[in-house]
Amino acid sequence: MPTFILIIFILSTVVEAFRATSQQFAILGKIHGLESSFKPLKSKKIRSDYVLFTRCHTTVGDDRDDNVVSMSWTQCGGHRQARTCNGKSPLSTRRSFLLAATAAVTLSYLPLKANASDKRLEELSLGTAKWNNAISSNSLSEVPSNARSSVPASFAVYFARFLIHYDNGAAAWWNNLSNSYSLLSPSEVQRREGIAFGCFAYSIQGALYSLILGNDGQHGYREVRTSDAATKEKYSSLFNGMVENYGGREDALRNIALLFAMLPPKYQPVEEMRNKCGNVLIKTANSSTATSGNDRKSTSKSMAFKPLPFEFQQNYASLLPLNYQPIYLESTKSFTITPKISMFESAVTEPSTSTVTTTFGPLSSQPLSRERPDLSFNFYALLGLSGGAGCALTHTLVIPLDVVKTRMQTNPGEYDGIFDGATTIAKKEGINALLLGTQATVVGYLWYGVSVYPSYAFFKRFIGEQILSPAFAVAHANDVALIAGAIASVIASLGLTPIEACRIRAVAEPDVYRPLGLMGTLQVIRNEDSSTGWKNLYSGLPSLMTRQVIFGSVKFLAFERASEAIFGVWPELRDATYTALGVSLVAGGFSGALSSVVSQPADSVLTYVAKKSAGGNLGILDGAKMMIQEEGMVSLFRGLGSRCVWAGCIIAGQFLLYDVFRAMFGITGDDLNQVFEVALTIDK
Repeated sequence: MPTFILIIFILSTVVEAFRATSQQFAILGKIHGLESSFKPLKSKKIRSDYVLFTRCHTTVGDDRDDNVVSMSWTQCGGHRQARTCNGKSPLSTRRSFLLAATAAVTLSYLPLKANASDKRLEELSLGTAKWNNAISSNSLSEVPSNARSSVPASFAVYFARFLIHYDNGAAAWWNNLSNSYSLLSPSEVQRREGIAFGCFAYSIQGALYSLILGNDGQHGYREVRTSDAATKEKYSSLFNGMVENYGGREDALRNIALLFAMLPPKYQPVEEMRNKCGNVLIKTANSSTATSGNDRKSTSKSMAFKPLPFEFQQNYASLLPLNYQPIYLESTKSFTITPKISMFESAVTEPSTSTVTTTFGPLSSQPLSRERPDLSFNFYALLGLSGGAGCALTHTLVIPLDVVKTRMQTNPGEYDGIFDGATTIAKKEGINALLLGTQATVVGYLWYGVSVYPSYAFFKRFIGEQILSPAFAVAHANDVALIAGAIASVIASLGLTPIEACRIRAVAEPDVYRPLGLMGTLQVIRNEDSSTGWKNLYSGLPSLMTRQVIFGSVKFLAFERASEAIFGVWPELRDATYTALGVSLVAGGFSGALSSVVSQPADSVLTYVAKKSAGGNLGILDGAKMMIQEEGMVSLFRGLGSRCVWAGCIIAGQFLLYDVFRAMFGITGDDLNQVFEVALTIDK
């Protein structure tokens, strides 16, 4: 997927809209006989190489054509260029064509979401199934240890297979899940299906424990030990319910009998099995009955262990082949399976979870879960408050460093370093000078947090669930995260740009702008050019947006993957709040450092272009070539170490405080997740 093509398209569309509006202001100024002072490019001589990256300006002077709307000429690189009567030049037409082509190419790679099956997992025929809040769900760890043998793991796992094969709701869920993995590699498909199936089997095992032990959903599992007779009665009711709901399906009776033949003999509903599944049962002679040598050989051969087919082990929707039959033994008055199956259960501890591996598949230690699908406006509002508080507090703590950094950029060579800059400013202007721009910093990064965090969460969910097909969204989850981060950064930049302009002026010229405050500075910048007005506030939008989009798109993805990796190796870190916040701190630091590495070349080029191009007539690509030719490739990463440390600390603080406030507002992972729980219906 051309992720960065789409990111560039989003960025260029916003910048192009800004430039197009600037052109309209300039034309309107000429219509009213005004001499527009808004000239994005001061130099009248522009190399034609830059034609796709710069906007040509209308030549003004004594030979100005008053009929500018009907026809005008543009001087661009020494070539005269005609404008059409509607004010559009061939340059803007080519730019529009390129943007449209970029959008078309990008969208052609984005399969739209197809309609999924109407059946849902909650529509199980054998009971009541629903998604409950994870924080209030019952855990199987509460099951009394002396009662765990009442539900064998192999029985629960094969029961899960049976439901996926025969139940319409479970089958539709599994088909949709498998289809969403269709673009992944076979090994990744097997891994993900194994995790999902194991979690589903865990939920089914929980339903069986609730049935056998009498969990009412409110007071947990009963501590009393049920008798064998009571347990057998519950299984008899379950057997009757399965026959009633699924018995009419092809080969269902055989598989129901096979399922209950996996129970210990004392729990098997023998009479019900013989009455309702008699036509599919094989009866053997009593071991004490005399049989011929050939009969004994035949019986021994049929009862020998045989490995399960490979296809059965790989496909969790398949059931035992037809050669596996339930057999009734007169000697034990119970059922078994022929050919014999080795019913093994072994615990396996994986990086992210512990699993019991059984003959019929994995049994996870966690129930099937999902994110809540019905996130309301209040949820996104709380995300915004958490992000705004985290960003505002983090950047407030480093205002003195921001002041020194800004002074070093606006007055290069005046200070030997950050420490020298801080001490010099404090001596000459007082300690309060290190807090210049506080108002703009707090407001600006409050807006940044309020906008970027909920926007990222919304667009990541919206793109993955509403626009793209499930298979494409799953296979390109990283790309979806990058695009969502880019869109969120664009939105944040629209509000941050004018406030950042005020902050820089307040720090660079405190005597002029400190008395005005934030609102006064905004008004001054707005009125500096009456023909453009509020657009003056966005003169730095392209540069700031480019930096924010590259940095922000990587920031969220890196944080999420780093958190997943840490929790995958040490899953116990999720159990305590302080350890989970520690993971946020470490993952945030890694995210900030990695984002700095990725965005450093673009940031260096933008800074170089700003210095070399006073009129803004140097393109980014040409500036990059010139910078490399003059200073070498190493110039693209100059100052990377200090920037990584700086960004790592800032982003680590942002994500740490963001998660702290999320926990305060009750929107942590457990609050947002739902687990699948089933209450089996039995025939009483």
